[in-house]
Amino acid sequence: MKEKNTTKFRDLLKQPGAIVLPGVYDALTAILAERAGFEVITHTGYGVAASLLGQPDVGLVCFKEMCDRVQSIARAVRIPVLADADTGYGNAINVYRTVKEYIRAGAAGLFIEDQVWPKRCGHLAGKQVISADEMVSKIRAAIDARDEEDPDFVVGARCDAIATHGFDEALRRAKLYSEAGADFIFIEAYEDVEQMKRAVEEIDKPLIVNLIEGGKTPILTAQQAEEIGFKLIAFPLTTLWATTKAVSEALRVLREEGSTEALMDKFVTWGEFNEIIGLPRIMEMEQRYKG
Repeated sequence: MKEKNTTKFRDLLKQPGAIVLPGVYDALTAILAERAGFEVITHTGYGVAASLLGQPDVGLVCFKEMCDRVQSIARAVRIPVLADADTGYGNAINVYRTVKEYIRAGAAGLFIEDQVWPKRCGHLAGKQVISADEMVSKIRAAIDARDEEDPDFVVGARCDAIATHGFDEALRRAKLYSEAGADFIFIEAYEDVEQMKRAVEEIDKPLIVNLIEGGKTPILTAQQAEEIGFKLIAFPLTTLWATTKAVSEALRVLREEGSTEALMDKFVTWGEFNEIIGLPRIMEMEQRYKG
């Protein structure tokens, strides 16, 4: 029997070594990450807001839109998907439903954050957070939903309080979230390496570090982050930045030159792309099922 992705992800968290998670925002970027050899991928709400709405990550994507995107990503790959669930889309009861729906959508885990709704990208100014007690109640609801639906599903808790209350308060909250039963802890937007080291030393659960090129957290290599002690090392927007740059350049050349001939060495071929999206298998199935 095939091992569930929830079980696979939970087992990976127990094994030695860090896990590098590239961010994906649709089925195609998920497939590309899997083909590149990554064991786990993380779905990015920022990327969904940008690709679905062409808007910033300021709470404009609704629960159903996000859940639908999680489902399309999870169905496109065989590896575990760690999903961004924003604030859980409401109170503890909403979080309870969110966890159940994300499990049914095919996610292997999720994380919820302690921001108010509508939330903001963790590296933007103007964030606000709920009380630590309210967040603890959300974590407990998430765990109840997990245990009823799939005990192997991984529940993470994200703290955004560095920007609003300082690092000491963020660390205090993170410890409470760990005690409430979160499987991993996510302190967002570390300001320096010393904060990272202190978090790893004082929190007794696996930690994730969110490395956004151009964001508030110093960019480290995966090896450096692992040496500090992080278990999960996320690069959530690498694919989005790369796609935006490449497409912008291609469109510029097309407009200025009226041709893409100068870019052909930078493109995948027709055949390569069809192989990536599974056309050979579809054609084989067509032959198999021919009347």
